[in-house]
Amino acid sequence: MKISDKAREFRNEYQRKWRRNNPEKLKQHLINYWERKADPTGAKVRKLSRQGLSQGAIAEQLNISLGTVNNILNA
Repeated sequence: MKISDKAREFRNEYQRKWRRNNPEKLKQHLINYWERKADPTGAKVRKLSRQGLSQGAIAEQLNISLGTVNNILNA
């Protein structure tokens, strides 16, 4: 789905303003993003599953939904 050029310009301007007005939130977002990339949840889920934990226990331990655990293990 493509958005119009005018809508894209509006979105980009809004994002630039938000970044200028929220530098600490942006910094924390980037930290969280790269931490997730460096240590993906899928690897943790599979490791805990190999250790014999139930899907419910894995979801609770990693603070993610049971559906997410199920999707990762069935992928």
